[in-house]
Amino acid sequence: MRKLLLGMLAMSFIAGSAWAASMNVQVREVDVKSSPNYMSASVGKLNYGAKVETGDEQGSWVRISQPSGWIPQSAVTKHKVDVNADAKFSGKGASRDEVALAGKGFNPQVEAEYKRQNPGLVAAYSKVDWLENQTISLPELNSFAAAGKLGR
Repeated sequence: MRKLLLGMLAMSFIAGSAWAASMNVQVREVDVKSSPNYMSASVGKLNYGAKVETGDEQGSWVRISQPSGWIPQSAVTKHKVDVNADAKFSGKGASRDEVALAGKGFNPQVEAEYKRQNPGLVAAYSKVDWLENQTISLPELNSFAAAGKLGR
């Protein structure tokens, strides 16, 4: 009986350590992938502030429990994120993106100062803004990868 109890205790420890870290999504939105690869099928999405339980790591990817899948490690943080930030700042004109960037130390004032100190970057900022507004579907991305003979 003692061996059975010790075995059950060991199994619960192993199971508990598999999902050891509770973290928060720190990006506007992240696709949950079926495997640790940007080209793999999306099994769900998580938004800024969502709490996740993380487990195994593979390269720069981390497994999450709900929805079950993989996300980039850079999308999560152990730090608390303010999920009510939109409501707090909406009257001041701050978007969800701005709030997420501000949480990482980047805000409109910092951007304005960068532009002031580096006038040659103003055109680059407009190109970045344009690029951020582009969307590519998974089938288009897979077609591009196949045409370029890019491996997974």
